Amino acid sequence: MIISFEGGEGVGKSTHSKLFCNHLQQRGLPWLSLREPGGSSFSEQLRPLFFEQGLDHLTELLLVLSSRRENITKLIEPAVAEGRIVVIDRFIDSTLVYQGVLGGIGVERTRQIMELTGTWREPDLTFVLDIDPARALKRIRPGDKFENQAIGFHEQIRKAFLELASQKRHVVIDADRKHEEVSRDILAVADSFLHV
Repeated sequence: MIISFEGGEGVGKSTHSKLFCNHLQQRGLPWLSLREPGGSSFSEQLRPLFFEQGLDHLTELLLVLSSRRENITKLIEPAVAEGRIVVIDRFIDSTLVYQGVLGGIGVERTRQIMELTGTWREPDLTFVLDIDPARALKRIRPGDKFENQAIGFHEQIRKAFLELASQKRHVVIDADRKHEEVSRDILAVADSFLHV
């Protein structure tokens, strides 16, 4: 089973994916956690390249898909086969938003490239953490090329995530609350989904 955490910069994806993994640990459920780009040793080496300034959007896409392909074959598929819950901080929805929508490659073309490269793997459950970008950016110290973009860029990210969050697997969570309240809602949905 794959559960992903999605959303723009500063919405709390890393925080809530970690809290969720702690919850799984307390329940005695086997899990694996990773992030994109990153994960495997190879993928972590690719991560800094992905954040290089001035990259062509298709180059960005191919880098993140190289990372994902390695993760799928070396980490995700073996973990799923063992019955572990795979928790991913950013996955296919981020690729559709950042490279597909904002990068101008197009959602359908981006999905086609993922399908052709064996990197389109739909999660069973996706939490889309939503917050006004102006408030979200106050939570972080901008450091990479995405975080340093103007507010209009971040507003487009939010809009794109909300438009994509239309499938049964998507659960939009109001992340503009205390961590405890956000986490409570995430865990309630996840426990119901996992039947625990």
